[in-house]
Amino acid sequence: MPTHALRLKYETAVAALGEAALQRLGSGSSEEDVARWTVAQRNALKQDYRELTPAPVLARIDARTLQRYGNAIGPSADELRATGKSWREIIESAARPGDHGDAFPESHS
Repeated sequence: MPTHALRLKYETAVAALGEAALQRLGSGSSEEDVARWTVAQRNALKQDYRELTPAPVLARIDARTLQRYGNAIGPSADELRATGKSWREIIESAARPGDHGDAFPESHS
């Protein structure tokens, strides 16, 4: 699959987490439980899609993530909470794909 199409598929899957999180909240789950679930699901998606990503693109993504968060996968729910984010903000950010700018150049599409 071309990397641009792969990225679009990933972004769609991440956005779907927002709908699933709202359903969980509507069913009575606590914001903390939903935030932890959403971050875990997002991290699982990252792992799944990284396995499909070409090595040169993945290297750029990993480098940017490592520089920003100090690890290759991104922050945990606890790390986000420690920065002052509310559980609701954590849910919202976990359901929003990150910007990887030039990690997906057209030459790899």
